[in-house]
Amino acid sequence: MTLFEWLKLLHVGSVVLSVSGFILRGYWMMTDNPLLRRRPAKVLPHIVDTVLLGSAIGMLVLWRVSPFQMGWISAKIAGLLVYIALGMAALRYGKTRRQRVIAWLLALCTVAYIVTVAYSKDPLGFFRPLVG
Repeated sequence: MTLFEWLKLLHVGSVVLSVSGFILRGYWMMTDNPLLRRRPAKVLPHIVDTVLLGSAIGMLVLWRVSPFQMGWISAKIAGLLVYIALGMAALRYGKTRRQRVIAWLLALCTVAYIVTVAYSKDPLGFFRPLVG
């Protein structure tokens, strides 16, 4: 297995852990579970997301490309920024439970977009059928 393949495996595994953790923390938010306020729930996502970002940067270095040279990677980065903002609204800054749940659901839709962009290598992701 090449270094690139290891990094891709690490990246995809980190995505699974990150999104699974976000789903769990969203469930805890909706059910007022005190585990959401515990240290592991606050620290582990940062560790997983650091590995996720590091593996992405490692793959780009091995490819010897800037992330903005490829439209689909730029789209993933833009989607990531939207996901982060919605995640912050969902788990920290939403004023009402309704706002937090809506932000959480929109964040999950954003993840679905990012994943479809990654698999299709198309910046439109699941929006492609709408454009033609």
